[in-house]
Amino acid sequence: MRVPMCKSLHPITALNMSIKSPHQRIQLSGPYTAENYERNPDHKPNTSSTTEETYILALRTDPSHHEALTALRDQYFPPAINKLAAHIALFRALPGSRLEQIVSDIAAVTSPIAPFAIATGKPFRLAHGVGIEAYTTPQAAVREIWEELKGRWSDFLSKQDLGNFRAHYTIQNKVEDEQKVKECMERVKSEFHGSEGTVDGLVLYKYHRGWWKKERCFPFGK
Repeated sequence: MRVPMCKSLHPITALNMSIKSPHQRIQLSGPYTAENYERNPDHKPNTSSTTEETYILALRTDPSHHEALTALRDQYFPPAINKLAAHIALFRALPGSRLEQIVSDIAAVTSPIAPFAIATGKPFRLAHGVGIEAYTTPQAAVREIWEELKGRWSDFLSKQDLGNFRAHYTIQNKVEDEQKVKECMERVKSEFHGSEGTVDGLVLYKYHRGWWKKERCFPFGK
């Protein structure tokens, strides 16, 4: 069981680092679990600190939509490294040294926004896996949030976060066997019939060597 959204939407017990059962996975773990993992320099915030704590900002969706995409991810993502629930991340390396500004900006941007619809689109190939496109109504809803925050944070964002944003769910990744990737692509095309839901806020997570820990939720319109 994972906590990718706010507790108000997912009545799950408090985060517990000691949970190890594969049926009790929580979004405290990220895709990188090796103790000696080092982040790509392009995935680090643009600050002077060499020991910068970092945060991730993701969409918050309703439980039904979230669970449908998480079930699909669980089906195809390599089990040994599948530590995350399905998610759409807007920024992946926000610096802790700017946390006060970051929290203030997120609150200001989300306050006037009303919840909006989200739906999955077609699957597409990743270098070592498969993703599924995500669309919102209004069409530019997520991109407008991303562009507004990117403009406020451009001086400290990582090269990755300064790049283009494409709303999608990663269903499979880090698979070297090309045949397995092709099989996933074909099965998702033929067997997954899409999912619709609602985006009603953003969630900020703290990152630590691959672990994600929920820090704060930002409901729209609050």
